[in-house]
Amino acid sequence: MARFVSKLVPGDLLAGRYRIEQLIGQGGMSRVYLAEDIKLPGKTWAVKECLNVPGAPVSVAKEVKLLITLNHHRLPRIVDFIDPDRDGHSYIVMDYIQGVPLDQFIRAREGRLPLELIIRFGLQIAEGLRYLHRHEPPVIHRDVKPANLLVDDKGELRFVDFGIARTYSARKTEDTVQLGTVGFAAPEQYGDRQSDARTDLYSLGAVLLYMGTGGRHTVWTSDAAAALREHGRERLRPIVSKLLQVRPEDRFASAEAVSEALALLLRGLSDATSANSGSNARMAEVVAYNGRPALVSVIAASAGAGATHTAIALAHTLARSMKRVAVVEMDPKSSAFVRLAQLLEGDEYAVDLNKRGRFHIGQVVYAKLTSRADYLSMLSEGFGCIICDLGTARSKELLEEFRRADLSIVVGAGAEWRYGELERFVEAFNVKGQIPVSWRICVPFASAASLRRIRRELHFKSVYALPADPNPFDPGPSISAALQEVCEHLLMKSKRPGLRLRMKAKP
Repeated sequence: MARFVSKLVPGDLLAGRYRIEQLIGQGGMSRVYLAEDIKLPGKTWAVKECLNVPGAPVSVAKEVKLLITLNHHRLPRIVDFIDPDRDGHSYIVMDYIQGVPLDQFIRAREGRLPLELIIRFGLQIAEGLRYLHRHEPPVIHRDVKPANLLVDDKGELRFVDFGIARTYSARKTEDTVQLGTVGFAAPEQYGDRQSDARTDLYSLGAVLLYMGTGGRHTVWTSDAAAALREHGRERLRPIVSKLLQVRPEDRFASAEAVSEALALLLRGLSDATSANSGSNARMAEVVAYNGRPALVSVIAASAGAGATHTAIALAHTLARSMKRVAVVEMDPKSSAFVRLAQLLEGDEYAVDLNKRGRFHIGQVVYAKLTSRADYLSMLSEGFGCIICDLGTARSKELLEEFRRADLSIVVGAGAEWRYGELERFVEAFNVKGQIPVSWRICVPFASAASLRRIRRELHFKSVYALPADPNPFDPGPSISAALQEVCEHLLMKSKRPGLRLRMKAKP
């Protein structure tokens, strides 16, 4: 086999348009780079460099030109293709999707995914396969596996690699080349018959089994069946065992059939949950957010409003009911967390800013991030909730984080003469009169009359007062109750005693 040697290095300009920034992935015969589009300032793409072995029977150019016609939100959009040069190097330009590979997502949770999340992920994979298989001509992925599925920053699965995809032809009796990943590839991919839609369904079964057994199994055996039982995933057995049949004709006939079976299982699971639980006891799993953390952004309408104080108080209130909570200082210009770390004393706080920019106060992880990659990594680390302290930042990137959060909290200044700053903040977003339902507006020390006035002027009901509380690291009953009202769908009743924070005495 030819040895792959990349021709690209950061700084190179590909095809007079794509400036290579950094390597972001690699395989045996390919490399993937992040690239800036100099014709569309601010736009970035993923560029996959492939090596075509001279004389090989697979035409990458032919397959890519077909894939360019695909258009589905779970599939990478291929926007350009640079034909092979004389050394066999070709380049595929596609959407750059920010997220975490499914295998890393599973490992970060030590193999423990809620059954509901496994089923939802299965439905999302089946949705993408259904589109591919119904394309004309049908497209067979042939390499569905956790490493080729990305959990994006909304907790949705996306297909990210079509390196060995091919079209199906009824006139052919076998694949030109047998390829696939051991453990996830169907038996016929190594035999003498052509792969078809049922080949991808086998791989879907292997991914479901992998998720259901904590990453231990991908092939249907008695040990795999026992592992499903041990993990409390016995309900997956009928679907997984059928998908992983050796003979294609014994599997589900189509992705639609798999979707129907998974949807039926999900409905049964939801009905059982409703019958057995009338409370929010399952909140810690955060299944509603598709297995990713609940994301809360806190921003100040103006300087000195108290966004950081509010974010910290919220984090410690939430940490009394959720397993893992983090508060992240997102504004690179802010130094609040650095100053806080310098004041801490005692081993319990685990101050370690030099290692990943993190430290602990009680049960809360504090993070000072230096790149978006660090933030995306946190999404896969099993946190129940991540609170983003945006402070007074107004950069395009951070305002987008505010918009995309599950809960977006605006903190206004407490002085009555500054209430107009809230209105100006809302006007800057061009949402006055139609403020998104995910927003909450919090005003420290506001009276009932002030709240009515603000609600009336903004045409928005979700405006709350925050009582004074000098210690956000140990929120008192009043502030805790107020924050629970603000975040009623995220928070549960406090279960742990408060934290007493010790500070170094100032010299």
